[in-house]
Amino acid sequence: MSEKAEKQFYTKPVFILFALLTAVGLVCWYLQLTKGLQLTNLNNFATWGLYIIGFMIFTGIAAGSLIFASSAYLFQGMAEYKPYTRVAAFVGAIGSVVAAGLFIIVDIGNPERAWYMITSGNISSPMFWDSLILGAYVVIGIFFTRQLMLVNEGQKEEKSLKTISVITFIAGLMVMVTSFVFALQVARPLWNNPVEPVSFLAAALVAAFALLLIIFAVLNKSGYIDISSEQLAKIGKLAGIFLFFELFVVLGEAIIGLYAGAGEEAEIIHWMVLGEGAPFFWVELIAIILGLVLLFNKKPSTLVLGAVVAIFAIFMIKYNLLQAQLLNPLITYAGPPGYGEGEGVYLPSLIEIGVSVGIIAMGGLLVMIGLDKLNLGKKAKESAGKVLGGTTAKA
Repeated sequence: MSEKAEKQFYTKPVFILFALLTAVGLVCWYLQLTKGLQLTNLNNFATWGLYIIGFMIFTGIAAGSLIFASSAYLFQGMAEYKPYTRVAAFVGAIGSVVAAGLFIIVDIGNPERAWYMITSGNISSPMFWDSLILGAYVVIGIFFTRQLMLVNEGQKEEKSLKTISVITFIAGLMVMVTSFVFALQVARPLWNNPVEPVSFLAAALVAAFALLLIIFAVLNKSGYIDISSEQLAKIGKLAGIFLFFELFVVLGEAIIGLYAGAGEEAEIIHWMVLGEGAPFFWVELIAIILGLVLLFNKKPSTLVLGAVVAIFAIFMIKYNLLQAQLLNPLITYAGPPGYGEGEGVYLPSLIEIGVSVGIIAMGGLLVMIGLDKLNLGKKAKESAGKVLGGTTAKA
């Protein structure tokens, strides 16, 4: 790439915006490191907040992106997306995994403690398994992306992708392990639910397919890839199908909890649906329904809007999953009045929002750099065609 082309890339408005937001995130994280987690709105009840939500969503996007990319080589119905698998695999292996990992780093407060995951890892802990899965996504995702590039460049045959596609697909399904961090907590009735692993997988696929839809639409408009409206609509429908499943889960939990009228989980559901958490629940429900309406469409602009709404709906599902349970513990804490009566609702502080936006922007920067330097779209295919054409002519 010429020096002029590189200069044009690094002066693109979106790149500059992401860079500025990353800088804002670093400043907010510095303040959090020097002043402590007291700058967040986390407390004895809401021990997990915006950072863990970000971790769940981007772990899901990483898994879902790898599932999308591998499915093109495993299922005939997805074969039409082979030209876009390099983009999907790179988004999952690099941008999403880095973002998910950073969310954990900022959540633990002191980044030096991250080393304990290696030196003092507890193999019986679901968090240890989760860390292994995230690390596996990086290794498998990078290797898979490289193999896709070699096939696209004509250096390998497509049939060589069969084994790595199967491994990548299975690795993507392992996102259900993330749910074990919640589902195995028997003292948390809302989380201790056998449907959680499947719900986490569905949410991962919604978030990943929705984000890929947005990325593909933008890259298509810029000429980086060529993808039809019908292909975008099919991705939208796939995201809609899994979002519809999430709607069943959300309504099922609410109806069962309200019907029971009493009991540990019923009290939590009542708090979420009719109590202090009700505004968040109804926003979640509206977002899911609106996302479904928009995703089952054929117009690209409407699909992109639907994808944005769908990602927001998944955010709200995770948001309510955390605060509804954490703010209604079975075991109260000793202390002044208020510790046994809940803490209202959880709203992230400006520092938490700043750090989170910075992490997302950094992931965006990595994706932009990868797309520019690695030529993962039609450019690579065109270059390969020229090389193969020249070789054929010489032969």
